[in-house]
Amino acid sequence: MSLIDLIFPRECLGCGKQGSYLCFECKKKLTPHPELCPFCHSPQKDFKTCQLCKSNGETALEGVLICFSYQTLIKKLILKLKFYHKKDIGPFLAQRLSLLTQTHQTLSEALNQGNLIISFIPSHRWRHYFEKGYNQSELLAKHLAKELNIPVLQLAKKSKYTASQLKLSRSQRQKNLNSAFSPLHLEKIPKDSHILLVDDVTTTASTLKEVATCIKSNRPDLKIRGGVLARHTG
Repeated sequence: MSLIDLIFPRECLGCGKQGSYLCFECKKKLTPHPELCPFCHSPQKDFKTCQLCKSNGETALEGVLICFSYQTLIKKLILKLKFYHKKDIGPFLAQRLSLLTQTHQTLSEALNQGNLIISFIPSHRWRHYFEKGYNQSELLAKHLAKELNIPVLQLAKKSKYTASQLKLSRSQRQKNLNSAFSPLHLEKIPKDSHILLVDDVTTTASTLKEVATCIKSNRPDLKIRGGVLARHTG
């Protein structure tokens, strides 16, 4: 136990019990998210993008894995990680995303074949260095890659500073992100690889879609999925 933990012991965000940010009993209260299409939200095995949405042009993302519904406990954990510099929450959250990845049929096969690469949603350098000091999506991706013992690689950079997506409509979100990302390091990726783009929370999948589109426009052979901790329905 570190000196910081002795002076300021961790407390469960659910019940206040000392020892960890989420005790064993409160972990059991986390609600797994149902498997659905990331765009129309129809039930779909393995969180696949449904055929109807694909026929309507949603081809950049093969699907988006979602660990939890965005309810009180997971919301508290994510906010602590994102805004209160509680980076030590990262490993626990990455473990849950790791379990989901390993039970996903296509990704588990890619993992066993050495054909899966972890990436993440990049933040603008201003937000990265001056507002928060780190990118929580990158942090989660690194912990996830360590769990799975596979590479993590930044495949896009955010070249345009954008407003927060939180209170924007679906169309506003998409417009806000237009031309916000550019590709990186795609020459390092083997042909026909599977990419898992990590982010903390999704609402309309606009950010994941924009980054995936940026990558796919240069590497159409890649199979890209999102992997997030929770889906916000607001």
